[in-house]
Amino acid sequence: MSKKQNLFLYLSVLGLLFSSLLRIRFNLSPNFEFSNFWLKVLPLPIYNYAGSSNETQLTSTIVGYFFYFIAGLIMIWDVRKDKFLFPIVCGFLLLTAFASYMEYTSLIQDIKSTYKGQHMRIGPGLFVLFLWLRYRYKRMFETKRYAF
Repeated sequence: MSKKQNLFLYLSVLGLLFSSLLRIRFNLSPNFEFSNFWLKVLPLPIYNYAGSSNETQLTSTIVGYFFYFIAGLIMIWDVRKDKFLFPIVCGFLLLTAFASYMEYTSLIQDIKSTYKGQHMRIGPGLFVLFLWLRYRYKRMFETKRYAF
């Protein structure tokens, strides 16, 4: 595997680790308060959304989304001329940006003391999509075929 493919693999594993497997719980209101951290075991939900829940502590999932977003930005530069992969990578980046936005609003709500446990966790789904994209990306460069 090339260095870029290894980088994609490392970033996706770090994204999965920090968005789904390892969660650090904390609060920001009235000041930073570390609660605990825990490891999630399998099975992981592909998608989890809650408008409000009993989980009134923030988690570190935004860090995992950051790793996914960086990997997607690197990949979009390489597939910008591919008519098949480019829209899919753009969709991946939009999903990642939306999930990051949800986590960011949760951070702001916790600072304002209005956080009610809303969250959207799509880390495992992003990981599966990213592995599929990486597989297609690898095949594109092995066969030197581009869908212009």
